Amino acid sequence: MTDPYECPGHGPADPEGYLIERTPGGYRWTRRADSRTAGPFESREEAVVSAEADRTA
Repeated sequence: MTDPYECPGHGPADPEGYLIERTPGGYRWTRRADSRTAGPFESREEAVVSAEADRTA
């Protein structure tokens, strides 16, 4: 079965205003407004949680 994160439009959406992407070291998020990044995170879910926390901070 194909990993849903590898297929655009499948799997959970990125938090509004953020881009979640896979990197060689794990996953990271980038805030679209100012290109600030955080990571690497071991899983996409951890990156999403961190981006959502940053968005509400």
